[in-house]
Order: sequence, then structure tokens, then C-alpha cells
Amino acid sequence: RNIFKVKKSNAEKSKKMEKEEKFFRETFMYDKEINVINTATAECLVPSKRRVDLPVTAGERLDIIDVTEGNAVICRNSEGRYGYVLVEHLNFR
Repeated sequence: RNIFKVKKSNAEKSKKMEKEEKFFRETFMYDKEINVINTATAECLVPSKRRVDLPVTAGERLDIIDVTEGNAVICRNSEGRYGYVLVEHLNFR
């Protein structure tokens, strides 16, 4: 019985990730292949002010997907959500 629950959970997580990626592509008009170019750790709690901003908590590991022209990068968190995070809130070590 537990085996089926794990598979269902992974399937639900995969479906949620696909939904988040679709939302990201539509919202950001992002048509490039999604590649992780770096990883970083959030240094402090940052709530999102806009839907395109990614809310982060201190210590959270993020995948850096793309660099923007300003002082923000596009990140993905462990839940598959995408959004802008200011470079000043990240630690790249």
C-alpha cells in the first residue's frame, strides 16, 4: 500500500512542477530551455511583492535559471516555483 502512496505523491509533485513551469513560461514569456546555471542560498526572508517575485526564506536553496539586466536573477525553489530574486539576497558559496 505504501508503494502506491509514494508513486501518487511523486506524480502529484511532477504535475505541480509542470504547472509551475507552464505558468513561468507564460508569465515571463520564457521560451529558452530551462537550465540551472548556478545554485545559491537565500540569506534572509524575502516576501514577494509581486506575483513574478519568488518569496524565499533564509537558508533556502535556489536554482539560478537566468540572469536579468537589472540586479535580479530568475530562480526556482525546491517546490518548482519560479520568480525574480534580488542578487543582494543570495549567497553563491
